[in-house]
This record gives sequence, C-alpha cells and structure tokens, in this order.
Amino acid sequence: MARRKPVPREDTLSGFKLLERFCELFEPFDQRRVKSVRESDPRRGFDAQGYFVMMLFTLLNPVIDSMRGLCAVSKFRRFEQGTGLGPVSLASFSEAQSVFDANLLRGVLRELLERNKDALPKELRGKLGQRELEAIDSTIREVIPRMGWAFWREQGRNRHHGVRLHLRWRIFGGGCGGAELTPAIECEQRTLRHELIEAGIVYVGDRNYSGNYGLLERIVEVGSDFIVRLPERAVFKELETLPLTKAERAAGITHHVRVALGDEKPIDRNWRVVRMIIPGSGEPLMILASLPADTLSAGDLCEIYRRRWSIEMFFRWLKCTLPCRHWLAESPNGVAVQVYMALVAALLLAGRNGKLPGKRHMEAIRLWQTGWIEDDELQQALGLKKSS
Repeated sequence: MARRKPVPREDTLSGFKLLERFCELFEPFDQRRVKSVRESDPRRGFDAQGYFVMMLFTLLNPVIDSMRGLCAVSKFRRFEQGTGLGPVSLASFSEAQSVFDANLLRGVLRELLERNKDALPKELRGKLGQRELEAIDSTIREVIPRMGWAFWREQGRNRHHGVRLHLRWRIFGGGCGGAELTPAIECEQRTLRHELIEAGIVYVGDRNYSGNYGLLERIVEVGSDFIVRLPERAVFKELETLPLTKAERAAGITHHVRVALGDEKPIDRNWRVVRMIIPGSGEPLMILASLPADTLSAGDLCEIYRRRWSIEMFFRWLKCTLPCRHWLAESPNGVAVQVYMALVAALLLAGRNGKLPGKRHMEAIRLWQTGWIEDDELQQALGLKKSS
C-alpha cells in the first residue's frame, strides 16, 4: 500500500504579501468581465481569484506539493487569515480547472509587464522610437502520460507528453510581453503568427523563426520588425554591400549586405544580412534583419542578438528555481493556469526585488515563508539591506 504524504503543519506556513499584490492587479480585470453561470453558482465556495490565489500560494510555498496537501492547508486558520479563503474540498478544487479560464491571467501578465518594464538604453531608444525589443522562443515541460491531450512524440517504446510555453520576453529589464501555452507538438512559427504578433515590436529570434519567410513578411505587415538568426544553408542574393566600421570588423563582423531572400522567387524587402565570427569560439553567425541600415548598425544587430540569451536564462530560472514540480490540474486549462501563475509569480518577485532572484534568493524567500528567518534577514539576503 502506498504511503500517504504527511499534511503540512500550520506552523510551517506564513502569509505571503505577494498574494495581496496579485489580488490588487487581478480585481480590475475580474470586475469588468461577465461571469459564467457556473462561476456565479451560489453554492461555489470560492471564485476565480480564489482559485488563482491558491495556485500562487502553492508555487511560493514549497511545503505544499500536492492538491491534497493544498486542500488540507486551506483548513488552517493561518491560511484563511492570509488569503481570505475558507476550507476548499478536493472535489471543488479539481472542478475549478474547468470553470475558471486561464486566459483571465493574460491581463495580469500585461499589467505586470507595463509596471516592471525598464527603459531601453538611451542610444537604442533614440534609434527605435516607441518600439520594444522582445526575444521570442519556447520551452517544453513534460507532463504525466495520462494527459493524453498533450501527446508529443514517440521515441522507441516510450511515448512522451508535454506542453510548450511560447514566450515574448523583454530583452532589457525583463518582463513578459506575451505568453501562450500549447501542447508540445504545436509549431513555434504557427503560434507566433496566429497568437502573439502585434505592432510596435522588434522580435529577436533564433533559426526556428527564420525558416518561414511568410512569417517574417507577416511581422513587417503588422508594423513590427525582426532580428533573427539565419542558418548557414540559407539562400539569398546580395544586392548591395553596406559599410562596416573598424570597430565592427575588429569585433568579428565580416559581411554587411542588403539581400533578396530565396531562390526561385526572391523576396526583396530591403532586408539585411550581417555575418560575423563569434570571438573565442570561431563559430559563424548570420543575422537577418528587417530594420534599415540608418536605424541600427551591423554592430547593434549583433549586440541585440547576443542579448537574446536573456530569454534562455529566464527559462532556466523558471525551471530551476520556480518550478511547476507537481501538477495540481491535468486539463489543458488547468495546466495553463499553473504555468501562467508561475510567470505571474516570477514577475511579482522581479517587481519587488528589481530583478529576478537567483537560487540563493529563492532559498531565502522559502526560509522566510516557513518562519526560519526574520524580515530583516530576508532583506539582507535579497540585497535590499546592507549588512552591518
């Protein structure tokens, strides 16, 4: 017989101020929408905000690692005092994943983005005007096999299931410009084209996005631009050689040309290709950009693409220090709620601390939550208070 997990003790929990912050952000969106009949049922013990708060509470309290444990914790006075929620049964919490739409959280994500965003460096702001620089990428998170809707691929005798988080990430300052959760099998290019593109953005992407010229044309059509890496096998015709400075050549940039993409029906849109040899590794890098030469130089394009790694670092941070280790729901909507709440938690922490916390910071936050360190010790660990 499997051994039942112990229920977390009340003295290991503490109120978390970020829950209150989330409620302040969510309430305006909640008040403006029309609630469904199922949501408005007077027999329901908690609403959408309550469901999302419980998800956030679980993500930020490592002593809770299951839906059963969360519902047990909801019976504690300390939980009720800190969240305003009463006891929640397993059946009610499980049903909630089919009642409260994960898309309600997109407004909160956008609001956090606007409040957290930092200005671009002055030299780039002068060149880009009102446009923002955003890295685009996706990451896959494996889920349990009984989530059949998330079937991904077969490898030998194994069947893999997973979800893919498609993300737009502000390169300077950090912040989520847009997010979409799909089954892992869903194409990155298709999701960007149909769900995430909007005007006024400079999208920075890897080779997965440069192989679809129709997608690149669509980005320009909506009033945005792109900076993407081209594979070495890409076919294009050089139309004009553009100048390079001594500093750019010294940095390893060897080519700067205006091109027409493709072979049979070349696309001539005044796009540019910059080729460089990455210092240290000797690896070649080709960048395709829709921005004209008088907006960003070849050196600017290479530096911006280098900063695309900020999204890779965020994905690593999300998986390592704020993981969705235990799925509290198994439906597409329920999984989306948990992943979006992980993003909300990350942005709330970034807004509080001025930057995303590292692993040591997260350990300090968890120790503070469980009462092992005091407020002043937490401030010192997060770099908010100088040590004496």
